[in-house]
Amino acid sequence: MSDKYVIEIKKRRWYEWVLWVLWLVVEAFVLQCAIASGLELEPRAATIFWVVFAVLFVGAAIIWFMRRK
Repeated sequence: MSDKYVIEIKKRRWYEWVLWVLWLVVEAFVLQCAIASGLELEPRAATIFWVVFAVLFVGAAIIWFMRRK
């Protein structure tokens, strides 16, 4: 008994790639701001940046997970 698995690669539209690249740039910027604020001993700013980073990350993970199904 041989089971076959089929892997389908669906093409994305060009604007989806642009949006993912934009998300990645924003994530990198917010991460850099969070680290810099932490090093400059500004805990409120660092906390805000870390929360924004986490929300963007979780949001992208949810979008990725929902589109997989």
